[in-house]
Amino acid sequence: MLILKSPEEFWWAGIIAMCTTSCAVILICIGSIRDYHTCSQGREFPQFKVSNYFVALGTILFAYGGHPVFPTIQHDMKKPHHFTRSAIQAYTILTFMYLPASILGSLTYGDSLRDSVINSLQTQWIQSAVNIFITLHVIFTLIIMFNPMNQEVEEMLGVPQEFGIWRIVSRGGVLAAAVLIAETVPKFGPMLNLVGASTMTLTSAFFPAVFYLYLTAREVKAEQKSGYPDKNLIDETPSYRDIIKYNSKLTLVLCATVIVVGLVGGSGATYSAISELINTNPELPCYIRPFFPDKAGKHDGAAAIASHTNCCGMWQNISRSTDIKCNEPFDFYNQGLFKNA
Repeated sequence: MLILKSPEEFWWAGIIAMCTTSCAVILICIGSIRDYHTCSQGREFPQFKVSNYFVALGTILFAYGGHPVFPTIQHDMKKPHHFTRSAIQAYTILTFMYLPASILGSLTYGDSLRDSVINSLQTQWIQSAVNIFITLHVIFTLIIMFNPMNQEVEEMLGVPQEFGIWRIVSRGGVLAAAVLIAETVPKFGPMLNLVGASTMTLTSAFFPAVFYLYLTAREVKAEQKSGYPDKNLIDETPSYRDIIKYNSKLTLVLCATVIVVGLVGGSGATYSAISELINTNPELPCYIRPFFPDKAGKHDGAAAIASHTNCCGMWQNISRSTDIKCNEPFDFYNQGLFKNA
């Protein structure tokens, strides 16, 4: 499916991805409600720590960071002038999906939550079903998210627009590189925070605001100078003075706020994410483990003993059933817990 040319040919992938995400969110809410009575009694919330909020900002930006795909989607829309409407609807739907799962998960599990709420669900069939739906979501989302990068690589390499062997080779290479990176970073949570804090901050906050100021100034300048959009003026790059002159004060204030918050928040989030990544216990990638059998054996043994459930409570030892084996406690929010354990 990754070899399909553009969103015009795989519009259905977005619908399937949305449906699978909706099913996953509903099941997460059901699982959290089922665990609420048991887990809320021993629930504690994380202590206030500025670095945790910066790391969370990276995760949020990653969750809402679909901006690199927008141009190619708008290009293939039947009514491109409705793009603003579709973008608002999309982000509204995303918010209504994220909020219930986030609020219920936080109220139920508190500081026993880690980088994923899925492993905190103590109903095993719900946990398994959510994993299946999320896997399906990722498969169909990759078709959409990889497409702009695939097209960019094909343009750089001079791959023909028509379907052929070179498209398969180039897109297969991109997919292989992504798989290699995923296998090289077994714990993807810290890497997700780093990517969200750095590149997603630029593509989601900084660049959109800057580009909007330039584009608006260029169009308004062209209209005011000649009474209609003059192509020669439109092709000119506005100066900093033009940006201030031809944008309204409200636009300048809003865009400047987004730019400053994006830069400050993104810089702090990047620093926090790098610190988290450095302090994360490294694991050997699967393609290196055969060359280090002693270390690989320890990792494999630990993985075999560990369950897939992060139990709740401050000490992460509360479960609804004695059949549930809890994972080892982990101080995810760096609160100084388990130091003597």
